Amino acid sequence: MFSKLCTEDYLIRNANKGLYKRSLKELDNGLTVQYTWNEASVSCQLSDGTHCSLENTLDHWECSCPADNICKHILISILYYQREHHTEDTLNQGEAASSAQLEPESGLLTESRFRWMVESDLAPLIKSYSSSLIEEVLFRLRYPEQIEVLEDSLLTVRLMKQEIEVSFTEEASLAKALCKVKQTAGNMSKLEALLRYRMQQGLDDMEAISGRVHDTKFSLQTVRECRSMLAGLLKTGLARLPQSYMAQLETLAIAAHSGHLPDVERSLRGIQGELQLFFNRHVRFSMQSMLDRVSKLYLALQVLEQEKVSAFKQSQLIGSFRSKYYTVPELHLYGLGADAWETRSGYRGITYYFYCFDDAEIYTYSDVRAVYYEDNQFSYTEHYGSFTPWLPNLTFRQFSGEEVQFRSVKVNEEYRLSSGEGAKLTLLPRTSVEEVNLGKYMQDIPSVLAGDARSFELFSVPKERLAMIKVARVVEHRFDKQSQDFILTMESDHGETLDLTLPYSTEWETMIKRLESGYGTGTLENFYAFVRIEQQRIYPISFLKGPTVISLKLDTGYGRTGRIGRL
Repeated sequence: MFSKLCTEDYLIRNANKGLYKRSLKELDNGLTVQYTWNEASVSCQLSDGTHCSLENTLDHWECSCPADNICKHILISILYYQREHHTEDTLNQGEAASSAQLEPESGLLTESRFRWMVESDLAPLIKSYSSSLIEEVLFRLRYPEQIEVLEDSLLTVRLMKQEIEVSFTEEASLAKALCKVKQTAGNMSKLEALLRYRMQQGLDDMEAISGRVHDTKFSLQTVRECRSMLAGLLKTGLARLPQSYMAQLETLAIAAHSGHLPDVERSLRGIQGELQLFFNRHVRFSMQSMLDRVSKLYLALQVLEQEKVSAFKQSQLIGSFRSKYYTVPELHLYGLGADAWETRSGYRGITYYFYCFDDAEIYTYSDVRAVYYEDNQFSYTEHYGSFTPWLPNLTFRQFSGEEVQFRSVKVNEEYRLSSGEGAKLTLLPRTSVEEVNLGKYMQDIPSVLAGDARSFELFSVPKERLAMIKVARVVEHRFDKQSQDFILTMESDHGETLDLTLPYSTEWETMIKRLESGYGTGTLENFYAFVRIEQQRIYPISFLKGPTVISLKLDTGYGRTGRIGRL
């Protein structure tokens, strides 16, 4: 029965093609084998004087030759038996008995040999895998990958996009699986192939193995101190809060950093920023935003203090100091425009937005610099016009409005692209935006207005709320002196209106003046507005029509006149 399983593919994968061909050549030249049957093995005497011992697996064998790996004598012993004895066995048993008994038995054997792939406990199978390797495999599973399963002497899982094959033996072991990709990459491919096969069979292993990945060590004392401080804030109220409270927030933010609580540190600094606006009586202070920040952090601290959730959920509340990037085989991206920004903590940057056809998510690439040092500068014009790291003749201005294909690009949990080496970028003919299916991001004005901007999920990565809206025309533009906002009022085909807000700053004074004077918006009709939604305000990022993209801040603020008119 074992010799029947030793197909050409099985023997080549365990040895190699050259050795297999040499073995056949030796047999054709007249080499013969004599067999002596033992209780659990067979002794093979080759006519060239070599002696082998075989069992019912290629994991256990002996040969008198000095080879460390499977040698041609082992292959010859199996192939000679197949040539000389299978014919005799078939004749003795008869064709009827063969079809009635042997084939069902063979089918049963094949079915039972690979049952371990869906029935085995994963813990012992991945025992030798590091947490970082498992984490990267889990990340890859977020992306669709077509697999093809071939079953004979081995069960082969073919990852179609990656063009990688992994062949599993009947033994419940990833180490015994065969893969041409070597070392760490090969080990990842073996685990990915197994998990994708199990997914195809209806199994979900994400939660089961997440405990091997996530580090949930943190300072419980710091969690208690933070929660106590927030409780005091809610009890005292903002009106009676002393300005010394800012120093307490800073102290606890430092403690959170030392206590391995990166997301708690970020949340504390966010509350600190909102509170600074309140003390300065700034027009942009939002009580709703302050309450949202305090509520979410308080709930997260309460859950961490109780220590009743899984390691995976704890890790989501703790966060990480640095994003980890993992290689994705390919991404098909559609440029949606770029947005320039500056934070209150002293960072400037440009974020480029892309819709991904592969998983229907929005990906970003950010060019960021810290400008809180005296000599540090960040010129939006200079960076927007500089060349991308993937193609030396492609500027970021062009990149923001292209349709591209990435291969072997690194991505993190927040769908951010890395500029690291190894990624290959190909420009594709750009599809008109009217022909692109933007899935959940394509919304009408009523759905945008009905959305609850305050809603959040505790156990999830915070994400920008982004939407693409079809606009019939711009019906009004005005500057609100009280709020220091420039308002563009849009109208849909059905008569619904929507206000898009552009906050004033000296950096965008030219852009706002141009938009306020008309600058092509008066004749602009039937286009798409790509927007970000925050605290029941809608901030426009770009306008799109046909194959053209206009990033409002960057394309109207620095002298590229007439582009909106050409939409």
